[in-house]
Amino acid sequence: MKRLAVGMDIGGTFTKLVAVSAAGRLLAQAQVPTEPASGVNAFISRVSDAVRSLERPLGRKADAVGIGVAGDVDADGGRLRFAPNLKEFEGFPLRDAFSRGLKRPACMHNDANTAAWGGYVVEFKRGVENMAAITMGTGIGGGLVLGRRLFLGSTGSAGEIGHMRIIPGGARCGCGGRGCLEAYAGRHAIVRAVKRLLAQEPRRRSVLRSCSGRIEPCDAAEAAAAGDPLARDVWAMVGRAMGLGISNLVMLLNLDAVILVGGVSRAGPLFIGEIQKSLRRNPFRTPCRHVRVRLGRTSHLGALGAGLLSLEG
Repeated sequence: MKRLAVGMDIGGTFTKLVAVSAAGRLLAQAQVPTEPASGVNAFISRVSDAVRSLERPLGRKADAVGIGVAGDVDADGGRLRFAPNLKEFEGFPLRDAFSRGLKRPACMHNDANTAAWGGYVVEFKRGVENMAAITMGTGIGGGLVLGRRLFLGSTGSAGEIGHMRIIPGGARCGCGGRGCLEAYAGRHAIVRAVKRLLAQEPRRRSVLRSCSGRIEPCDAAEAAAAGDPLARDVWAMVGRAMGLGISNLVMLLNLDAVILVGGVSRAGPLFIGEIQKSLRRNPFRTPCRHVRVRLGRTSHLGALGAGLLSLEG
């Protein structure tokens, strides 16, 4: 019988669930509210019930469960060390609790690492040796597959791509540092850039001036796609920042591929050209011409990767 797994991607608002084959085929999917304020035990009970409901139409139980969580994860201990949006779960043995409750093996990783593994298996079909996934959302995260294995580093903290310093002493980042990639390409950075350009150039015409309420990256993306010059300038800034970060990664790790995933990456056609320009301008042509940079094409890569990682052991 072919093996299958359940993968979950735990976010501060929703938890996504998938059933996935060992080859990476999506078999079923569901979503439940995370509701961390209700407590970790209530969360585990709610998600375990959802897993059983997900499996019922498949006619069998999954062989293993994989958990991806947004935050600093102790993969060996199966706990969250730190998670700004899931503080109620910090320190709790989530992996072992799900393993006991569902009566099957479980693994737990940072959600960017599970997205990287999902990209490696599902998008690249294990056909590259060294790759990075960059998650673009509220923040910028990352995961690394090196030598065809998920690379976690000495403390499980490898891949914090969003906190590479691309401009020393630059813009303040949510982490408290300055000049991080996230401070130029994360959601908050994009919104700040829109507001700054609108204020600096009050006579410049832009449909973004008519936005009522809060401006979001999707507003800037729609405006840029419609040809708004100011919005296009914002995405060019994002592309140049991402180009710097990816160029640094390529020089350090000599990657075969980089995949961009997450909500902000859906605007990728507006800024991927700037990334390619940055790579072409790098004087080290061999590694920078070799690497492939592409936008993710598969939904739920984090949950899929979590499930697939649970089958690796």
